[in-house]
Amino acid sequence: MIINVETYLRSNYEMVTKYVKLSKTLDYISKPLVVFEPVDKKKFPEIWENGEYLTKMNLFGIIPLGNQSVVIEKLKETNQNEFILRDNGYSSLINTWDHWILIRKTKNENIVKYIDRIEIKAGLLTIFIVIFASVFFRWRQFRWKMLIRSNYKAMYRVFER
Repeated sequence: MIINVETYLRSNYEMVTKYVKLSKTLDYISKPLVVFEPVDKKKFPEIWENGEYLTKMNLFGIIPLGNQSVVIEKLKETNQNEFILRDNGYSSLINTWDHWILIRKTKNENIVKYIDRIEIKAGLLTIFIVIFASVFFRWRQFRWKMLIRSNYKAMYRVFER
């Protein structure tokens, strides 16, 4: 099953693409709904690189959701007007978690179109995971807007504590 969650962000293309590449942005936009913790105790790379990263996921930071492999497979700009970051992840419960983040320029240089496109295959659990993912990605986009309203400073206040 495929879901698309789209929004417009009031920020320029360069800033949004810069921050989507930072692993700590994932932490900021996901918390407190989902907290990611690397399994091997190494931190995620500062800037996402192609590779596989095993992570523990906790709902609200306390309820274990199990391990998830985050597989950064493509990190590219298809052209000067669009940036794509792909997590072709999976877990023991989810056979396919193919998440594409697309960031597109608009006619207004201070607004970008931000798209989360996720294909999920999890057998009988698919519909439940799709419902959760729909909520989760709307939360993430809400947090993106909060981050931008703070001029990207909110993320650093969280990590300085």
